[in-house]
Amino acid sequence: MYSTLVYLVFSQLAVGGLLSLLAVPIEAGKRFFRFCALACLVFLALALWAGPYPVLTPATDGSTVSQLPRWLLVAGAVFAFGYLLAVVAERIKPQKPLLAAAGAAGAAGLVSDGLLACEACSPVAAGALTAASYLISALFLGSIIFAMILGHWYLVVPTLHIRPLRILTQLMLGATLAKAMLTALTIYVFWADGDMQVRETLRSFWGPGGLFLWVRVLFGLLGPLIVGIMVWQTVKIHSTQSATGLLYVATIFVLIGECVSAYIHYTTGIPV
Repeated sequence: MYSTLVYLVFSQLAVGGLLSLLAVPIEAGKRFFRFCALACLVFLALALWAGPYPVLTPATDGSTVSQLPRWLLVAGAVFAFGYLLAVVAERIKPQKPLLAAAGAAGAAGLVSDGLLACEACSPVAAGALTAASYLISALFLGSIIFAMILGHWYLVVPTLHIRPLRILTQLMLGATLAKAMLTALTIYVFWADGDMQVRETLRSFWGPGGLFLWVRVLFGLLGPLIVGIMVWQTVKIHSTQSATGLLYVATIFVLIGECVSAYIHYTTGIPV
């Protein structure tokens, strides 16, 4: 179980980080992009090492299709490594294409993983909802945590323009809202179209079994949304230190929420 949780959280964090970096203007500086690219590579390595289907291990069902997500994540890591080399060598031209390729390969890996994980799940839309959950969780994790890193960068480079932090804050708020709406839609679809066992699981959420769901909602959705609004207010007045402190709080909230979300998904099959 723990290896699966590590795989889900770190793969989504790495891919979300790569996608979030695409929204950051180049004026954030070489050291910022170098640090973030290296962090994404480490996260991808941890995810692939801990994954339930490691790349170097044959698929248990003898199928190469079940290995597709892992190979796509490996491709994302290769492109991310190329991007890191381009940043270190200060080769501006290939940086965005390599970063875009890394993010696209990683996103494709998460989407295919979600679809393959729920091929025989009830309801029929479970695969699509799981794939969407993986991708939006990636943006959710990446935007908040890398916005926190960028906020800290204003302590390193005080003259850095506020625009990069403003862009990541907007992405953070958008991802938080998207995640909240997808969670509500998922619960509705699983209740309306799921089988009896799925409905019994959802009914259990109203009792003691719902503790994890409410922790997920309070810490993983409501908390980041409130803090995100506060961050936006501080960014508008160019108070980067206050924004950074709030982003530390948001980071704690989102890590708790996404870890609990991964646990719920692993134990119930419902991607909330």
